Amino acid sequence: MYALVWREPMLRVAERFGVSSTLMAQVCRSLDVPRPSRGHWAKLSHGKHSPQPPLPPIGPGVPLGWRRGEKLASRSPLPKPPVRRPRRIAQEGAGDGLHSVLVGAAEVFASGRLIEQDFLKPGKRQLADVVVSKGMLGAAFAVFNELLHGLEQAGYPVMLAPKDRTYWRSAVDERESPGKLVNRRHPALWSPSRPTLVFVGTVAIGLTLFELTETKEARRVGDQYLPLDQADKYRPRSGWPQWSWTIPQAFATGRLCLQVYSPYPGTHWIHRWVERKPGELRQWIARIIRDIAKAAPRIASLVEHSEREAEKRRREWELERQRIEEREQIRRREKARAEATQQLLGIIERWGEVQRIQAFFEQAERQAGLREADEKARLLERLGQARALIGDADALGALAEWKAPDER
Repeated sequence: MYALVWREPMLRVAERFGVSSTLMAQVCRSLDVPRPSRGHWAKLSHGKHSPQPPLPPIGPGVPLGWRRGEKLASRSPLPKPPVRRPRRIAQEGAGDGLHSVLVGAAEVFASGRLIEQDFLKPGKRQLADVVVSKGMLGAAFAVFNELLHGLEQAGYPVMLAPKDRTYWRSAVDERESPGKLVNRRHPALWSPSRPTLVFVGTVAIGLTLFELTETKEARRVGDQYLPLDQADKYRPRSGWPQWSWTIPQAFATGRLCLQVYSPYPGTHWIHRWVERKPGELRQWIARIIRDIAKAAPRIASLVEHSEREAEKRRREWELERQRIEEREQIRRREKARAEATQQLLGIIERWGEVQRIQAFFEQAERQAGLREADEKARLLERLGQARALIGDADALGALAEWKAPDER
């Protein structure tokens, strides 16, 4: 493609592929192929110099080729951390009001339905990534608001995930001690449709604030499970019934956890700040902001590595697809050759049969010519009937209809 676009105008290159010059330019951008600037060919026709930039090496995510009819892959630039520390943004009255990401969210959360352990499950999903029980809603929004304002003041914008590329949200395991088993929680906790992101340079980092749960031995009282110390308040004077039993059950703790993560598919990086006692998270906000900024180069490196691995897999798949096509082409050639050979052998066999039949009639006619007139006439009449029954065996006609392997 690089050689083509620098040998002749884009319009002629496009005609080769049967597409428009606009689409051909898009193909060049997709393949990272430099193309002549406006006026390049006019300069050359007047003997003027027009620079030709070299073809750059294939970078991560750059496709190796394109076929007409294929959808052009959209490539997002690799995220980059800031070269220098961003300037702090002085905001008058910062932190007094709600951050734009949180505006109106508290009311939607408060009106949501309650699931087990009083966790809130709002009816909308395009909200800030906060997962807490009803009793912790105010405290969670206060600390999240302070964190988001702090990030903005440090020069790191916060927003719901934009649509410029695909971002994923890391799953939340609200258990204080997750253990080895996967948390198959039912009903599932609320999750947003778009992750909440902070941008350090062009590196996106996901933010989730959620409330921790701890496992306690519980007893069912009425329609709910209560920890044993609370259930004992409802103990009958005669004691618990014989059929009553206790089971481990998760309960909201009132303590928060901030989870930051890499939101880029194909990467895995998660860091958590877990409160040991309620309210600790607000004391750590300055350190959290510094740690988030330090994580940007690490995430950018993971994304680049992921892109290279994905490109490696894509090229391996492309080579495998080419090998499959080559094997299929060989199979088709061998099949065409076998079919052509089989048909030709049939024509040769038919040719031999025609020669044998013709030799029979010629010999019979000569023998009949030696007989008496009456017998000769009768024999020739019989031979005429026999010829009519056999019909014309045209071996050369069959050869004309034969298809060679290349024609197949």
